[in-house]
Amino acid sequence: MVAELLAMTLLRAQLAAMAAVVLVLLLRGPVRRLIGARLAYRLWALVPVAAIACVFPSLSETLGSGLPPTLMGEEHAFALLAAWLVGAVALATAILLQERAFRARAQAGRAGPAVMGVFWPRIVLPADFAARFDAEARRMIDLHERTHIKRGDPIANLAIAGVQVLGWCNPLIHVGALCARLDQEMACDATVLGLRPELRRTYAQALVQAHTVRNGSPLACFWAAHPLLLRVRLLARPEPSHRRQTAGAAAITLLALVTAAGVWTVTPRGPLPDHEVTWPGRLRAEAPVDGINLPTIHR
Repeated sequence: MVAELLAMTLLRAQLAAMAAVVLVLLLRGPVRRLIGARLAYRLWALVPVAAIACVFPSLSETLGSGLPPTLMGEEHAFALLAAWLVGAVALATAILLQERAFRARAQAGRAGPAVMGVFWPRIVLPADFAARFDAEARRMIDLHERTHIKRGDPIANLAIAGVQVLGWCNPLIHVGALCARLDQEMACDATVLGLRPELRRTYAQALVQAHTVRNGSPLACFWAAHPLLLRVRLLARPEPSHRRQTAGAAAITLLALVTAAGVWTVTPRGPLPDHEVTWPGRLRAEAPVDGINLPTIHR
């Protein structure tokens, strides 16, 4: 029974995360135009919120009227969990190998500009950094990468990679991870230009100069993230007003709460069993035998 519950919880989490990714993909463009790239990036918090919400007992289960899911037998549940675990370990290994290869390139001066490291991040620059970029562009790139560190983006990348590992079998999770990292770069762009709005043209020129750099690691923050054209276009847009950003932040918080409540309420719980089941086990008094009421346990 434990394996069945774990397998069912895993399936529910995948469905909830998939629905949340679809919702964010639909909202990220309009939200970016209305309240800016920084708040649009926060929409991706809906994915873990939705996945976590479906782990808790549903509304019907909380009220005592729910029944345990019986989608599969114990053997099928063990097979599903084993397959998921193998895939998760394989993807985690691939990510670690990518990170190791990136660190080797960085040590040889063939990677960057980027931020490398999660808990002790540092800026990585290519060996030809001074030759490729002028002094003003170098200052902008340095400010961009330091902003990544101040925002905690390396830790966010670790969380994104963790969600990918947990949802390795869900294609929408990988699409969402790619878009989340792009939104992260655009949010960092917006933060930098909020500090230095007079340098939009220099910033855009530096992006164009670095657009050929494509190799990296899922855990690193990259200056030259793509698509380049979208990032350059966003640089020309004015920053939304403070009032609009405040209202947008409140709206996103409310949306997260509504998402969690909705998932908790409507997440599929599986088909009902044919025989009577109580959840959790409860006593039910049946007809008296020789004048004595005997409680029976229904499993």
